[in-house]
Amino acid sequence: MDLFTVKQELRQSLIEYVADTISTDAFVTLWREQGGALCSELPSAYCKALDDVLMRVESSRLFSGDSCSFSRESLMDALTLWLDKASARRAAS
Repeated sequence: MDLFTVKQELRQSLIEYVADTISTDAFVTLWREQGGALCSELPSAYCKALDDVLMRVESSRLFSGDSCSFSRESLMDALTLWLDKASARRAAS
């Protein structure tokens, strides 16, 4: 799958997750699969950063609202930033 398609799918999943039209499990699975495909071409720090955020997303389902340590909005912002940086890094190589 090409970078453009992966980026589009991941960006669309962010919109769907915020709108509650995709489950946390489906969202995280998509990000682990598609993000993992990007990670195979990036330095390991990118994979670690993605995994850290996705673990927080998975943990967030245990809370009915924002926890004291992170919010859903901040997690989506972190994933958006990760995608932007990973895409730029991959395009530069």
